[in-house]
Amino acid sequence: MSKAQAKGYANLPEYRLAPQDLREYFTAQAEKVFVEIGFGNGEVIAHIANQNPTWQCLGIDVYRPGIGALVNRCERAELRNVRIVEEEATTVLEVIPNDSIDLLYALFPDPWPKQRHHRRRLINAEFVALVHRKMSATGIVYIATDAGDYAEQIHSNMSDSFYKIEINLIEPPPQSRYRQKALDAGQKIWDFAYSRDRTKV
Repeated sequence: MSKAQAKGYANLPEYRLAPQDLREYFTAQAEKVFVEIGFGNGEVIAHIANQNPTWQCLGIDVYRPGIGALVNRCERAELRNVRIVEEEATTVLEVIPNDSIDLLYALFPDPWPKQRHHRRRLINAEFVALVHRKMSATGIVYIATDAGDYAEQIHSNMSDSFYKIEINLIEPPPQSRYRQKALDAGQKIWDFAYSRDRTKV
């Protein structure tokens, strides 16, 4: 953790949301609820929060340097609509009320490339069933990966409960340093978008 990230992490209490407080948080009035799982250095969620000040934006991650970086971004931009939960994603999703998330991002989740570690991957049947309960009727789930075999797993699992949306029909996530680095290296990126109900888009 850099000194700047450590300073940001020290200021986490201003943005921290404990899992036991999630239900009360999601009862507040907001135009939309946005959730990002594994937000990296926070550039995507900070951008969305800045562009949509009437949204509630929730970041879920356990990587402390990234959390510190997001806190710094929030402070520089004076963002007041971002909350951070330092906990595993499934634990947090279990507490979030059903039918409450309007937009969920899981951008480049850890692919755990070794076969023996595939069981640790975020996107599996249990995760998909959980997310399905938490999304609003018109909610969208956006997932990106640069691992081909994981892309197959993601689409197979998501298609069991969600309807696939043509990716060019919806607004893409803000560009991130990670995505640009992958593109510069010539890596293929798979982007997926899904809705809970067929009527979306």
